[in-house]
Amino acid sequence: MAAFSSLKFYGCACLIACAVLLPLCRAHGQGNTQYTSTVIPVGGDPQAIAVADLNHDGFPDIVLANPESGTVTVLLGDGKGHFLKAPGSPFPAGHSPNNIGIGDFNSDGNPDLLIANHQAPYVTLLLGDGRGSFHPAPHSPFTVDVRPHPHSLAVGHFCGPDQPLDAVIDSWGTREVELLLGDGRGDLRNGPKFPAGPGSDVSLLAAHLTRDGELDIVMPDTDIGNWNANVVSVLLGDGKCGFRPAPGSPFPAGAVPWSVAVGDFNNDGIPDLVLVPYGPQVRDPRQIAATVLLGDGHGGFHPMPGSPFALPGCANPSRAAAGSLLGNQSHDFAVRCSNRSSILLFSSQKSGQFHRASINVPTGTSGPPAEGGILMADLLGRGRDDIIVSNGSAGTITVLFFK
Repeated sequence: MAAFSSLKFYGCACLIACAVLLPLCRAHGQGNTQYTSTVIPVGGDPQAIAVADLNHDGFPDIVLANPESGTVTVLLGDGKGHFLKAPGSPFPAGHSPNNIGIGDFNSDGNPDLLIANHQAPYVTLLLGDGRGSFHPAPHSPFTVDVRPHPHSLAVGHFCGPDQPLDAVIDSWGTREVELLLGDGRGDLRNGPKFPAGPGSDVSLLAAHLTRDGELDIVMPDTDIGNWNANVVSVLLGDGKCGFRPAPGSPFPAGAVPWSVAVGDFNNDGIPDLVLVPYGPQVRDPRQIAATVLLGDGHGGFHPMPGSPFALPGCANPSRAAAGSLLGNQSHDFAVRCSNRSSILLFSSQKSGQFHRASINVPTGTSGPPAEGGILMADLLGRGRDDIIVSNGSAGTITVLFFK
């Protein structure tokens, strides 16, 4: 998955071993899918998730955004499925942190956190100390020129591989994206804007969608308020701080596309897209489905045979994630269901199709289903991915370790 994403995987938060949480650590089986689920209390109201090695120990860590408390939680991993709360965590992250980007913005060799602040006119940059702790950059937060406010972001070297790290944020109110230019010393300034579709306030991803080696952008066009765009925009990067629409963009993406993930779903070495809708605004329940678009390596996309894929029982799919549970070349995807404590897992098969399984996601509480995020990442260094689910109001995360 790293080949398709501009984000390096890093992490955060508290030592809770499976042995300590024995009542919440269970082995499960669903058809041919075998996994162990672990519920980890983390506090706050965790939503967006990012994963990376924050303290240079070679093990993935977890970062969680807490919108209500205005913080990020950092969990440091030991590579064995245990996590230790980073010193000082949770860290102040500005108003309603909504999305997390990770990269080295001040060229000190340590990963930093860039936060999109929902319902605020700025982004927050937290500089890492290389041990898992973070502090605000000297001039953070940075004012952005977007409408109505930032929701999602992606980080990358958009101006060239030898240039400082930059970021792209959404401005769906003006049907644009804004480039934030980094100086390599921990400062960001407003850069140019580029036309895009009437985007979502959830997903904006950077990925290598073509073979030119430059980072591109993909953003669902939800058209909030109208809910009728039903397309996804792809902007191709030129590696010189510029973007242009891919030929044929925007592409049909199913009803009210809301969340997007990138993976190679047909094992051809070319990144593909999976999109899920915003259920409450889909007029026909039969259109609540996952749309998989296969890439052609030139920025073009077309529906995968069998797409869209039904999401039975998932009336409100909120997030999609992609990765490889078996560590092979083909990727699987998972869909978070907000109307119940479960995910739908689509495992790739040799036939080129998917095996669908519904997996219960315990949250550690007996309350109603909790809104949250989902991410697939290799937490144990096995060369294959596990699944992390954040459980908002429950103040927990659930990790599914697949066998």
